[in-house]
Amino acid sequence: MQAPSAADLPQLDTVSFDAELPLAAQALDGEYPPRMQRETRLSLRVLAAPTETPDDSNPVMLRLEAKLDLALEVSLLERHPDRPNNTPCRLGLNSIAWRDQQNWQPGQRLLLRLHPNPDSALSLCLCGVIASNQPAGERDYLLTADIHESFDADTHLLWEKWVFRRHRRAIQER
Repeated sequence: MQAPSAADLPQLDTVSFDAELPLAAQALDGEYPPRMQRETRLSLRVLAAPTETPDDSNPVMLRLEAKLDLALEVSLLERHPDRPNNTPCRLGLNSIAWRDQQNWQPGQRLLLRLHPNPDSALSLCLCGVIASNQPAGERDYLLTADIHESFDADTHLLWEKWVFRRHRRAIQER
């Protein structure tokens, strides 16, 4: 049997990129927790930060940035020692598609925990509402969740920067 890939996932109606990232879903009863919103906003600031390094960069500043990155990763590993399994997923500006063994129903609210890099402890906790559910074999489902509730105007701009950056990188890698 062939391993599932992101190519099998439903198309999204916006710019998107395919990846295999740590992703987990759980039912969300009640409000999208403010602490998780805050942590996600801070994580998106890191993800949306400029990645280009000018040729005349100050080596001391680069070393300081590397130390800060290390401190962030170590502290996040201690805070969130468990990580979800890598899952084929398609991330867009307003929605996420993925394969899951759980039969989530349309309209159901979920808390999606996503690591934007398989090697990083940085995580995003997003509020999603199941928009579609398609059977994909005996025990698998292809799911699409609307994630617009996860963002305020500023946070959505950060998410968009990251998704566009990853979309452009995927085009370059083809």
